Amino acid sequence: MAANKDPLASINPYVSLKEGPGLGQVYQKLPARNARFLRYKGKEQSPESSEELLVFEFETHAVSDVKSQYSALSYTWGHPILNDFKDDFAHAVICNGQRMPIGVNLNDALQHIYVETDIAPPLFWIDAICINQSDLKERAEQVTLMTSIYSNTANVVVWLGKDDSDAHEAHALLSEYTPALREIAKDLLSGNLEGSIAPGMINMYDDAALHERYHLTPKSMDSWKALVRFLSRRWFSRIWIVQEMVFNGSHLICCGPLRFRWHDLDGFVSFVFGAQWHGLNFHGLERETSEIARVFTFHREIRLSASEYLSDDPRFSLLSDEGKMYDFAQSYLLSSAFLEATDPRDRVFALSAFVNAYAGKLGLVPIWLRADYTLKTTEVMLRTAQVLVWKTRSLDMLSYVSDLSCRAESDLPSWMPHFHIPGAVASVESLLDMHQGRKYHAGSLSLSVHTPSDIYLHMDTPGQELEALGYLLDTVEEVIHFDSGLISLLEVCLTLPPKYANGQPPVEVLWRTLIGGRTDAAFPAPPSTADDFAQFIQAGLIGISLEALETNGRATLLRLITALSQIEAHCPHPSIPTVDQFNALLSSALADLGACAAALAALHANCAYRTLVSPTHWGRPGRAVFRSRRAGYLGLAPHSTRAGDGVWLFKGANLFHVLRGGGDGGGDAGEKVLVGEAYVHGFMEGEALRLDGVGFSPVTIA
Repeated sequence: MAANKDPLASINPYVSLKEGPGLGQVYQKLPARNARFLRYKGKEQSPESSEELLVFEFETHAVSDVKSQYSALSYTWGHPILNDFKDDFAHAVICNGQRMPIGVNLNDALQHIYVETDIAPPLFWIDAICINQSDLKERAEQVTLMTSIYSNTANVVVWLGKDDSDAHEAHALLSEYTPALREIAKDLLSGNLEGSIAPGMINMYDDAALHERYHLTPKSMDSWKALVRFLSRRWFSRIWIVQEMVFNGSHLICCGPLRFRWHDLDGFVSFVFGAQWHGLNFHGLERETSEIARVFTFHREIRLSASEYLSDDPRFSLLSDEGKMYDFAQSYLLSSAFLEATDPRDRVFALSAFVNAYAGKLGLVPIWLRADYTLKTTEVMLRTAQVLVWKTRSLDMLSYVSDLSCRAESDLPSWMPHFHIPGAVASVESLLDMHQGRKYHAGSLSLSVHTPSDIYLHMDTPGQELEALGYLLDTVEEVIHFDSGLISLLEVCLTLPPKYANGQPPVEVLWRTLIGGRTDAAFPAPPSTADDFAQFIQAGLIGISLEALETNGRATLLRLITALSQIEAHCPHPSIPTVDQFNALLSSALADLGACAAALAALHANCAYRTLVSPTHWGRPGRAVFRSRRAGYLGLAPHSTRAGDGVWLFKGANLFHVLRGGGDGGGDAGEKVLVGEAYVHGFMEGEALRLDGVGFSPVTIA
């Protein structure tokens, strides 16, 4: 590959378009810290069609010299809504006398700004036109200048695309509800609101009292779904818009003739969404609502980091300034992996502005890869991952590697998350990102003492292996997938010793393991969580029994009764009903099936017990429960874990890790492949370090 060639040139449509005859003369070499700007000159009849082309001339200025004298456009290169749209670039503008092809969405934006409205700025900066996309050196230099371009612009004109019925429904809903939310916020601050209303838990859909108090008109489910589709437009999930919005506070958001304010959109999402849309059930759009909440939460967090980055990890305060800087970089690189980028290398390049800004506040100069579009995607990602692992001296990055069953084939090492592929980073599923997950410290004796991991990166070998000091706690004997059913999970109790390593009985070990030992509010989980687990079990058993009776599943009922009988005999626990108690529950349910169905639905919706184990997570495999071979430890591991895999503890790591290969599955000898992170019950607060015979030795992960 020649040094001056872009290995991903084919994914950037403007590269080939600007290599055409005549356009090379339009783009003259830019002086340092300068950018091109467009000045509108009118319209010209196209010789090839009946279309009138907009005419511009380039002006070159030092960005600081034209501060507040220009506007910048924020938009999507492709279709504003459709992901698989093929643009033929049939539209064009005239720049410095030359015809320049542009995409349909950019054409719509320019027609709206210069023809349909009076919002045209005197000077305009548009990346696709003002940067010579075929000049790799210029592209890289302009990327490093992006922060300055957006910081110095008078305002950012956001183009969401043409308006449609969803946009009009969304605009009407937001126009009515946003003022009411401001009043609700005031009442929350003053304590005037009754009940349990709080930010993130405001039911704007069907709370009749709320609608009456704030004079709101209830909206139909169709209106709410239109809002979801509107907020799912592609612009919202672009990685570049983060700095376009953060580094300038003046935004004009346009969707055709409709106008929106970022502050209103963000306020609505933060109050009404919370972790989910409270009170609404969007069948078929659940993933979209979750993604919308993630997008706005990420924007909010990175905007706050412009003033001060505050990690939720209690160990953060123990880090040096340099450690905090790289912790910040790693956190935002991984948490932004769900955002979209036309060029996957921009996942690193687009965040450089925030890394440099945070480093500047600390008086540091970060080691961060400068934009270089001659590099392959894997080179950019690997170099970045190596810097972060080396500088943080932490193995937290390994928690974001996706399950083997959905990990794309790659020449990247198994320890590295594929953060260049949308959705391939396990940020939502990671144990570390669960509530209370930052309180795990399996590889150190205390949260109050910083214990860096001993890491060696094999940067001179083809495999780019990672070497760390590890200890093989045990190997996996049995794996129980959650989709195998509740009875399978209950039967696990019968395989555990009467007293676990920490003295707890088998049923308690199970219920604590299924929630990773924590609740949303506490780690370790309080004993009262067992009552919630009991409700969870009762609902599950009744549901299984009713289905078995309906389908003549005698074998299932016999297996269930056998499991309850054996638990009653060998490891009884108040959370698990005896056979007699179960029979009474089932008889009561059968006596009034309607009431039973309603009770089960209410229990499912309101039960405080939530497992971390699920069959899937947005179509991806969930976790599995495992039991270890030698000591009978119970834990959570990736879905792809299998018997013989090793459960390893690395020095200073917060979690355990499942490794495969070398020796007996994941045993001591040879290079290993990372399967993923793991929770081992009873050993998440450094307990393994106190076991007899514990000793760390070098472990290589390929």
